Parts: sequence; C-alpha cells; structure tokens
Amino acid sequence: FCGPPRTIPHASLSLNKQYYVGQVLHFKCQSGYDKRSPISGTRTCKKVNGKIIWTHLDMQCTNDSS
Repeated sequence: FCGPPRTIPHASLSLNKQYYVGQVLHFKCQSGYDKRSPISGTRTCKKVNGKIIWTHLDMQCTNDSS
C-alpha cells in the first residue's frame, strides 16, 4: 500500500484510508484556482526498485491574474 499522497495547494482530492499499488488519483484545481495550466492531473502509486512511491504531479493551482 502507498501512504497518503502529498497534497497540492487549492486542489481537491477525495481521500481514502488506504491506497494500493497501481491506484491512480485524480487532482483538480478548486473553483477560482485554475489560471495556470495544467489545471488537473493524476498521481499513480507505483513500486520502483522495491520502494512504493507516488508519481510526480506537476500541477499548480493559483488564482493569480498574471
């Protein structure tokens, strides 16, 4: 099992108690925080070289007008 993934500011995620290897989590920016692409993404629980990790998610949620 994977532990809980690191959260992303202003992104929503429905949290479970346990995450299994191969599970994919879908993140989406909260309303008003989607000015910077990408506005959604996924993380996958994987076993790499005997370690269980979450894949990297390059996603930023911001309400900046720039």
